[in-house]
Amino acid sequence: MARTPLLARCAAAALAIATLCGPAHAQASDPLATLSPEKKAFLSDPVMLTRFGLTAEKLQVALAGRSAADVDAYATALMAVVEDSKFKAGRDPSEIALNPQARGWNAGTTVRPKMFDKLKRDDGPFSLKRYQFQKGAIPTFADAPVAIRKEDLVAGKVEVAFVGVPLDFSSGWRDAKHAPMALRGMDGLVGADADGGIDPGLVLSIADYGDLAPDYMAPDRGLDHIRAMIAEMASVGTIPFIVGGDHTIMFPDVAAMVDTYGAGKVALVQFDAHADADLNDAHMISDTQTLTRLMEQNLLRGSDVTLVGLRGRGADVATQKRLTDSGVRILSTAAVTERGWQAVTNDILSGLKKGPENIFVSFDMSVLDPGDAPASGRPVPGGISMREAIPMVRQLCAQTKVVGFDLLDAAPILDPTYVSRMSANYILHACLSGIAMRKTGMSVKTAKR
Repeated sequence: MARTPLLARCAAAALAIATLCGPAHAQASDPLATLSPEKKAFLSDPVMLTRFGLTAEKLQVALAGRSAADVDAYATALMAVVEDSKFKAGRDPSEIALNPQARGWNAGTTVRPKMFDKLKRDDGPFSLKRYQFQKGAIPTFADAPVAIRKEDLVAGKVEVAFVGVPLDFSSGWRDAKHAPMALRGMDGLVGADADGGIDPGLVLSIADYGDLAPDYMAPDRGLDHIRAMIAEMASVGTIPFIVGGDHTIMFPDVAAMVDTYGAGKVALVQFDAHADADLNDAHMISDTQTLTRLMEQNLLRGSDVTLVGLRGRGADVATQKRLTDSGVRILSTAAVTERGWQAVTNDILSGLKKGPENIFVSFDMSVLDPGDAPASGRPVPGGISMREAIPMVRQLCAQTKVVGFDLLDAAPILDPTYVSRMSANYILHACLSGIAMRKTGMSVKTAKR
């Protein structure tokens, strides 16, 4: 029997809905009463209703006074759409075709051998400046010297290394691939932190580790390389500061920490307007399901995850319940607004005391209000302000053992001003200040409300 095209199914569903909007017909008080058990279960499933923008209440209103035949046709059409949207063996490809015969299969991620260096030098970070007191040069993160190999990190005893990962397959607005380049050329990462009372550049050994090479044709194919390179940095005691790139990158970043420190020994604090915990995406890895994959692969336990700043459409009730049932702690933007940033920060810190000591912080720019960061790949109105975010990040990085930090989903082209880039660098600087404060034993100023 020939397969009915999905569009035809959708048309049938639309026709069924249109029919329901016509003249009313007599029907029992429970519009689902005459349906088969299978169809009744389908229309009673809140997950299925959500896919069509329905709730149980909306469904009751839509079906009220309609004939049993109309209701049955409605259920049949919706079920057909759901069925046709599923993967079908023999009809749909389960793998993306690649060419393993390509001579340059791994050309994009093959590290250049040291012996090919034209300039012979000792291992260790090196400056790209011509003048002793030069304020501008080839831009680097935090105006730091450059390191390109693990040996440079070891020889320079580098404590924090920035690394760009220009992956740009966001489900929202694109251009995250330009964030590493844009943030290198923007102010905000150099100098003293007036509120923290410290200049992290004078306390920490910092380097710019360049950019890693994602696979732009198949993003999932490049994640293993990113994971290995981040783990290499962490293996020599360097704290990676990863600048993305969309939120897909959180998966290899956190996985690299687990590879380094061990399963069950890493906790995640994710500042994000979205949970990134989708279940039904067609691709196995994307920016909307990084947390799902980390937990599914037992790289993280729910009890070791804290979500901060959740709001908007990325925080539906079903997703929140699934996450909290698994142990994830959710501290919404509303909590920050109602209780204050200090109270929420205290909650974060108290929760972390019960879990692993190694903390990875993932900061998605969408957690910020678009007024402070319009250049976010997936912006959501009503976010936390920079006035709240900076002290939260500083205190978190000062009072916990941060082993890695990523700043993701900055899309510079969306903001013709410097506001988003400046905000991003100030967030990075806040964590640097916190790490420097922890190293020197400085106490953290807390707010009273």
